[in-house]
Formats: sequence, structure tokens, C-alpha cells
Amino acid sequence: MRKSVLQFIVLFICVCLSPIHASNSVQLKVKNSVSNKAVLESNASALLTQINKAFEAKQSGLDLSNVQISMKAKESLAALWANVRFKCEDSEVIQDCLITSNGFQIRQIPLVIEPQGATTTDDTYQEAVINFEPSGEISSFYFTISTNLYSKVMKNKNEVKDVRRRMLILDYVEHFRTAYNEKDINFLEQIFSDDALIIVGKVIQTSPTSDGVKSKPHVEYYKRTKEEYISTLKKTFATNKFINVKFDEIKVTQHPTKKDFYGVNLHQLYTSSTYGDDGYLFLLWDFRNENKPMIHVRTWQPKYTDNTQTKIAVQKEDAFTLGDFDIDI
Repeated sequence: MRKSVLQFIVLFICVCLSPIHASNSVQLKVKNSVSNKAVLESNASALLTQINKAFEAKQSGLDLSNVQISMKAKESLAALWANVRFKCEDSEVIQDCLITSNGFQIRQIPLVIEPQGATTTDDTYQEAVINFEPSGEISSFYFTISTNLYSKVMKNKNEVKDVRRRMLILDYVEHFRTAYNEKDINFLEQIFSDDALIIVGKVIQTSPTSDGVKSKPHVEYYKRTKEEYISTLKKTFATNKFINVKFDEIKVTQHPTKKDFYGVNLHQLYTSSTYGDDGYLFLLWDFRNENKPMIHVRTWQPKYTDNTQTKIAVQKEDAFTLGDFDIDI
């Protein structure tokens, strides 16, 4: 009798504890056949499992000692984790593995995010991409644009015919976006050319008058040098507990004569612990050196002038495009 009771207690403990363990564990499986498939699956699974464990335990850092990951990717993840916590709620993730010019890539990894200091639970879903060296070592981890946007660009042969270049452009756009989320000022300093044209805008909210009438908000534009823009970004990064940048529209256009130059139009949703806006971002990319592409133009125009999104400031068709800028390089 005593033995049966003991067995029941042991079984009860195992049943109670196993879901906790299972909730942290993630198994990533690659659908297609690629070299080093087992290594890719093992590394990605180990990374996502460690992320989940850190999230549940509310850890300030990630223990990646059992993950084959480059030092650069480890440092990037640490910076991202300092500003936004995230986890993968799926115990099993099954995706195709893409072959890139530098190794392998697995996309569409579902995440739930929790920005540090955020007071809202809206818009917490994100997708991530993991890049690998040919050996299977993890080389980078980014937040991605949505699967629909990625597929739309990859399938559009009219604007950019080179599939490999399309993939490379999107990879850098995703890295660019994640750099703001992880406050990676070093990457942003490197990606902008020294003579970059940077136009920034800010929605200015006005205080109600004495009789309670609220005047219309307005937008102020500023032309910045790279040095001025980076200096402002450093202050913004220092004063915000979190920054979350998302792109939900994207169009890539190749220059008609200068084939290594591309215009990227994006609809950007920007939120932080102190400020938020909704607008159109334009980037003029120079891919003459694929290992070190540069941004020569960065502009932002507001879509809306207030939080109720009732007063349109800039129509989509009036946003800056590649044709608005002369390239004399």
C-alpha cells in the first residue's frame, strides 16, 4: 500500500513538472534536404529553447554556452534582449531552409515580444530569421518583415530581376530594422554613407487653448548630416527603455541606369517608451560593394498627424521615391 502511494506521488510530480519543461523546449525541424541539416536543426532548437528559458525565468541575459553561435551574433542578441524580451510559444517549428550566398537561412520563426517598459500588449507578434554559416554555426538573428511582404518582393521579377540580389537587399533591410530595436548604433554608423542626405520629421502635438479647443498637430522636417543624425540617435537610444520598429509595406526598385542602386519604400510603424509615429520611409541603397552596402538617402514622411489617424498628412503616392533623387556618384 505504502509503495503504491509513493509511486502515485512520484508519477504526480512528473506529470506536474513535465509541462513546465515542455513549454520551454522548442524543436525546429527543416522540411527540405540541405547539407548539415541535423546541425542546423540542433542549433536553432537549442537557441530558441534557451531564449524561452530566459524569458520564463525573467533573466537579464541569455545563456548560449551550449549553442554554436558566432560572437557577433551573440553580442547582437544580447543587445536585442536588453531592450525587448521574446519567446517562441510553439513547441515545434517546421520551416524550409533557404540556401544563401553566405550559408543558410530559416525564416518565419514565430515570436511573442515584450518590450522593456512597454505598457501595452498590442502588436506583440513578430517573426524572426536565423542565418547560419555553411558549417551550421548561427551567424545572425533578426526580426523580419512579414512572410507576405518577403514573398511579394521575392516573386516580383519586374523591379529587380536578380533573385540573389533581392534576397540580399531584404536581408539588409531586416538588419537595418532590427538595429533600431537593439539600439545598434555601430551598425547604423557603418551603413550610412558619410555624405548621406537624411530628412527627418516629427509630429508636433499642440496643447489645447484656454477654452479647451485643440489645434491641429503639425509636422516639422529637418535636414540632417550623418553626424547630426547619429548624435540624435544616441540620445534617443539612451532615453528610451525600448524602441520597436516595424515595416508592413515594402517596395524595392532598381535604378534604370545605375544597376547597383536601389530605392526601398517602406511603411514604418515606430513606437518607443517616449514617442511613436506612423509614416513612410525611403532608403536609397548602394550595393556596389555587396559586403558593405551603403545608404545615401534616408527620408521620413508622416502618414498621419495624430494618434486617431483621421488626418492624413502625406498620401502614399506622394511619398519620396527613387525618381526624386539624382545619383551623381
